[in-house]
Amino acid sequence: RRDDGRPVNGFQGKTVHIWGCGGLGSWIAEFIARAGAAEITLCDPGVITGGLLVRQNYVEDDIGRSKAEALAQRLSAIRDDLTVTVAAGHLPEDQAPCLAADLIIDATVNNGITSCLDALAIANTRKTLIAQVATDARSGTLGLVLMCAANTGVTPSYVDQDVGRKVQCDSGLELYHPLWQEPDDGAELVPTRGCSVPTFHGSAADLAAVAAALVNLIGSHLQQSDPAVSGAHLIALPHAASGPRHHFILAGTQVMASD
Repeated sequence: RRDDGRPVNGFQGKTVHIWGCGGLGSWIAEFIARAGAAEITLCDPGVITGGLLVRQNYVEDDIGRSKAEALAQRLSAIRDDLTVTVAAGHLPEDQAPCLAADLIIDATVNNGITSCLDALAIANTRKTLIAQVATDARSGTLGLVLMCAANTGVTPSYVDQDVGRKVQCDSGLELYHPLWQEPDDGAELVPTRGCSVPTFHGSAADLAAVAAALVNLIGSHLQQSDPAVSGAHLIALPHAASGPRHHFILAGTQVMASD
């Protein structure tokens, strides 16, 4: 393979669930498909509208279709040996395949989904690495991936709260404080008159770049010799405000590394 020896090799042959197929999830799904995953399950009941084409991984012919269905067709067109499944709703009704998957990526930024993941996280039969991804509302140039290892009793909510507390107490990580704060007035974007759900700023180039960085970090995590590591990676694109470009914090213990 032309990508041999790269971080994304961690996805080869893996079964992956991607919940949320929007600004980050749609790009993440394609990168993982190209990296050699064996099976991908997609969940997102949202419908594609024209405004989403500015930055999400869809085309004009997809307008009016569900995000998950359109993305599944795109992934299948990239690789005919890839098994792609669409689960109706925000997440699969049957939890057994979720617990058996190698990886769940939650790109929904939805508190209800986090509660479901917390319940999955404490299941004795879980072998799944859970990863939650997000970007910042003001610029779409910051990235966060919270990783919750299997068989540790640690939940995504715990990782989020523990890491968030450490980040906000560290003045050297001020760049990343907004990831755990309510957006300031004007930080969010209302793209259409009458739109009831504000969204975050950011271009397709911003979100694809953030998604690519997070995919590499998750892929590296999948290749680690110690899979029972939970924590968070923080990343910033080159044109983000000043601060460390990459920082990792281990949940439940001290800061590990920054560069």
